[in-house]
Amino acid sequence: MARRVLLTWEQGAGFGHTIQLARLGRRLAEAGAEVAAAVRHLQNAGPLAEAGIRLIQAPPWPAPAPRPNDHIPASATLTDSLARVGLRDPDSVRPALRAWRDLLDAERPDLMVCDYAPLAGLAARGRCPVMQVSTAYCLPPADLEAMPVFHDFVPPLHTNAEVVAAVNAALADEGLAPIERIGALFTGDDAFVRSFQLLDPYADLRSRQAEGPVMAEAMREASPGARTVFAYVHTDVAARPDVAAVLMALAPRLEIFVPGVDPSWLAPLSAAGAIVHGRPVSMAEAMARSRLLIHQGSAGVAADALAAGVPQVTFSVHVEHWLNGEALAAAGLSRNFPLFHPDARVAPEPVLAALEDRDMALIAAAAGRMHRAELAARDPLDVLTERCRALL
Repeated sequence: MARRVLLTWEQGAGFGHTIQLARLGRRLAEAGAEVAAAVRHLQNAGPLAEAGIRLIQAPPWPAPAPRPNDHIPASATLTDSLARVGLRDPDSVRPALRAWRDLLDAERPDLMVCDYAPLAGLAARGRCPVMQVSTAYCLPPADLEAMPVFHDFVPPLHTNAEVVAAVNAALADEGLAPIERIGALFTGDDAFVRSFQLLDPYADLRSRQAEGPVMAEAMREASPGARTVFAYVHTDVAARPDVAAVLMALAPRLEIFVPGVDPSWLAPLSAAGAIVHGRPVSMAEAMARSRLLIHQGSAGVAADALAAGVPQVTFSVHVEHWLNGEALAAAGLSRNFPLFHPDARVAPEPVLAALEDRDMALIAAAAGRMHRAELAARDPLDVLTERCRALL
């Protein structure tokens, strides 16, 4: 009888989680497993459906009881982020745990794969093996006693102890064993960090380095004479007047993809000479003809450009993307423009300067050679698939 695998995703947004789970799910199905996926947003589950994976609505996290300081952004630590979406309140945690237990009773998986799905993993303890897999930011080491502070824009607003206490209160109500530390939210029988080490904010805290990104296609070196500026941004960023002015300044050399945008909004760019893509394009092909990549700092897109040796400009709008942009900039591979501050503005001049920065281009090309060699030595998807099969 086929072994059953349940892929899970609880937090985060966009298509990154479902794209990555689909790549793994397809491999496991090809190896004979019966694969289903419980996902946060079914509207983002297209990659899983295209892979022939049965879809289930993941249990939602009820909003926590409001607090007076909820108007202040909470992102100094991962604890802050998780507390704000529910983990500070036992009344939010309890129904999600109960729903996961009911789902486990119905599905009876032989393996659960958790992509930023901490409550799913806690519910599965003792029921089936758990593989934790995600990008570095979303998968801290399970032995952490305290989450590190990522920035000083605002101080931490939630303590590790209060989140552990809230989760443990809900676990006790459900007859489940408590966790001993905040990192145990991400405990499992194995863990696979789906990022290059450069993009791992916990790199100094891990006992084993990040395994590397799971890519859709092999990246090749960008052409020496590449002139294209490729932009992959979402509507919330592309619609900003300052970003629109930057894109217009680059229009004669620009290719752009904005998921879900009204095509009429991009008509001025097209009239100015930009190539506007109405559907996703091959990142390997786009990077091969690009001199510069503009994006929002997502780990997957950053990894594509890093492996191709293409310099980057990041317009970061939340902390994970800001951390990626800062890591790339510190290595001389990018210029990072944080846009989450209300007064933040970006002008065309520094982006045009990045386009002509020969030193950044040389550093990016060298980094590309190094990271392509790392991927060629061992394919992260092969490694992840083998480690999942070992748990079945």
